[in-house]
Amino acid sequence: MRKWLLGARLRTLPAGVCPVIGAFLLDLGLNCKTFGPMGYLEALLCLLTALFMQLFANFANDYSDGIRGSDEGRRGPEGEDRGPIRLLASGLAKKKELLIACGICGLISAASGIAACAIAEDFWFLFIGLACFLAGWFYVGGKKPYGYMALGEISVLTFFGFVDTMASGYLIAQSSFLHFNSALFAILSICFGLSSVSILAVNNFRDRIEDKKHGKITLAVWLGSSYAFFIPVFLFFSLLSLSFLLGYYRIPWLVAPYDVCDLALIFLSCRSVAKKRWKNGMRLLSSRLLLICLFLAIALA
Repeated sequence: MRKWLLGARLRTLPAGVCPVIGAFLLDLGLNCKTFGPMGYLEALLCLLTALFMQLFANFANDYSDGIRGSDEGRRGPEGEDRGPIRLLASGLAKKKELLIACGICGLISAASGIAACAIAEDFWFLFIGLACFLAGWFYVGGKKPYGYMALGEISVLTFFGFVDTMASGYLIAQSSFLHFNSALFAILSICFGLSSVSILAVNNFRDRIEDKKHGKITLAVWLGSSYAFFIPVFLFFSLLSLSFLLGYYRIPWLVAPYDVCDLALIFLSCRSVAKKRWKNGMRLLSSRLLLICLFLAIALA
């Protein structure tokens, strides 16, 4: 069991589930007087879909990078110069076991996604779900993975931002015949999307030397050490988008406390990155996603 928890990369899971939680909270805030039981069920199904979709992607990445040899430096415990241990590269799991794990997570995600579409009576979203599966597999899988072509940031912004947040928000609203404010959800999508991009940015910045050796051309490999400048930029615009959302949609006085808390996390995470304390930096960046959900929940009070 412990090896599967390592392979699941629990530290990354807030990037997948927090946008759904945020979308649910925004739907609830916009429709607090008319939010019905079906909305809660729909939110739970969307949460399960996102969670197991990310687990599918994590195991698929472990498998694909492992057979390519890109994870040679991740055979031992996580250190200051490398990321977390990978199952295939370390020999903790066989290829067949990882493919089975991908299949199980994929089936659970598909089942909950189909149920969510059925409740909302909108089966067009199944095509979005299919796109998510393909994106998760071909990020580093296949003959020409787009994750090896400096497209990681734009894909994370798209799927962990706009798709995860807006699709969940729309289905939750649709299930209870609620009002869906696309503009506010787009702003929230930018907030979550850039937060997830910042996590990927730190990961790629840490691994840029090893990635270059294995032909994995990320934006960090392409830009070199100057890529570090973009990490606080991503974080600042994420903060700015939620600050605008809180001020416009609900409670202006909540903006200042949020900014203070988030700026503190941004400062600490950037300092950790500057000192090459990657594990601590990634933990702080993941906690930002929880902070965003916390302030959206406070806005409901």
